[in-house]
Amino acid sequence: MLIQLLHSIITLTLIFTTIYCCGLGILKKINLKNDQDIFLKILVGYTFVGTIAVLVHFFFKIHNIFSFLLICLSVIFFLIFYLKEVKKEFFIFISLLILISPFLFAYSDHPIDSNMYHHPYVSYLKAEKIIFAIANIQFRFGHISFLQFVQAAFMNDFFHKIALSSINIIFYLSFIFFVSKKIFIQKKLTYNFLTTILISGFILIKFARYREFGNDLIPLLICSYFLIIILDEINKKTKLSKNSINLFLIFFALMFVHKISYVFASLIFLVLFKYKNLEFLRDVKISNIFVSFLILIPWIVKNYFETSCIVYPIEITCFSNPYYSLTGLADPSSASWLTEIWAKGFIDNPEWRNLNLSEYAKGFNWVPTWINGHFIKILEIISPLIFLIFLISIYLVKNRKHFLLKKNESENKKYYSILLILIFIGLSIWFYKAPIFRYGSFYIISFIIIGYMLLLMQFSKINNSNKINYFKGIFFICLLFFVSKNMLRINKSSTEFFPKTINQDLKIQNINGLNLSRSTNPSSSLCFYTYYICSHELPKNLKVNKINNYFIISK
Repeated sequence: MLIQLLHSIITLTLIFTTIYCCGLGILKKINLKNDQDIFLKILVGYTFVGTIAVLVHFFFKIHNIFSFLLICLSVIFFLIFYLKEVKKEFFIFISLLILISPFLFAYSDHPIDSNMYHHPYVSYLKAEKIIFAIANIQFRFGHISFLQFVQAAFMNDFFHKIALSSINIIFYLSFIFFVSKKIFIQKKLTYNFLTTILISGFILIKFARYREFGNDLIPLLICSYFLIIILDEINKKTKLSKNSINLFLIFFALMFVHKISYVFASLIFLVLFKYKNLEFLRDVKISNIFVSFLILIPWIVKNYFETSCIVYPIEITCFSNPYYSLTGLADPSSASWLTEIWAKGFIDNPEWRNLNLSEYAKGFNWVPTWINGHFIKILEIISPLIFLIFLISIYLVKNRKHFLLKKNESENKKYYSILLILIFIGLSIWFYKAPIFRYGSFYIISFIIIGYMLLLMQFSKINNSNKINYFKGIFFICLLFFVSKNMLRINKSSTEFFPKTINQDLKIQNINGLNLSRSTNPSSSLCFYTYYICSHELPKNLKVNKINNYFIISK
């Protein structure tokens, strides 16, 4: 196991170095100084790698050669040009990655959705170039995340299979690194300081375990990061406002390719727009429009080729063609209906077998069942956040002479009010269409926190006191909770050290030159990661046609 652990550490280190180098290189290319935080560098590098992978997959498998070249060139470039200037930050984070990552993945399991369709989709990316109507073999392939393309870019025969987990782990730790640095160097009490503690404290508690990450983690972290940055702009009056429209465009593209329910989080940037004489339009840069389109257009084309929809399974975005279509469970209307009734908790109704499910999903007929079911789960999930707010409130009230001034209109109150309204728009759409916590976690958490800040502003004004060790202590306790929760999990776990990743119990069938498979494991029909295209819902009588070296799947 020691050799495997060393192999996994080398894998994580090289993947981090590749993403970090790409992000740092692009930020320097656009003349941003090296004082940009590590999370932004990771985000930019990750976006670059994913965009290249999406483009490559139109013409080639995301093969070992692609992965090898990407990593080797990035590491060589980093060692030659960047290592000296980022030595301290780089090695501190590498040390944290080596020390903390085993606490996350050791004796754990991949999220259930990963074993069901995230990792099987990565298998498809590695096994074949783009396949038309691939969603016919597994309808969930139609609403996959940008993350899977980055995972495919780093999966190769040289790396440990923990590479599949690496991106989420690196993002999570870089976000905690970012907020930790921000919190511990803070000198005075501010609304943004409290907001940062509440966001990061909740993420440390709720997402303490790797098994809770999944495809939903990265969009949540990106949204949380930019909310903190926007609040910094509101309080510090930096130059971010001049770039707000450009950030809005790129942020929208990122949310679109990750989770469509999060695109409304883009509205938070509107609070920074300069509306007088439409001044914000003058700040639009052609380069940013190009980057946004470079992320969006290939993704839209990919969606159409794989599902016949621009945004699967939203029917209004689907367009028929004479070559392929989705049928059965994969049909957009069926997939949309199925997704919606599950999101609205029909299964929590004790009489669900007797329900008219079409009527159940209409209007607000589903709300009573949802309130008695998933709403209770949401309350349980957000309870740590409510507890943190309680701890902060008690201390503020008890020491109000130090921290609270008599009610005085805060100059930032209007910005927080606008933010609350913009977040509420996303929250309302989430509630009406897909009210599962993971589809709208950012809306829920940010609405509660910004609402709490406004409540503080309503009754008093925070004094910029320098006695803030108590609040830093709350964050430190959350860090300890993160470590201790994983140590307890490890102590009680009966699983193997590395999460099960590869499924070798497969039945393989070749249809017109295309290898398809399903699991033959009697204890689990899930595919996990394989070396073939795999689906636990592989339909019978599947047809595979081939036109100009491209496969088309039909039923």
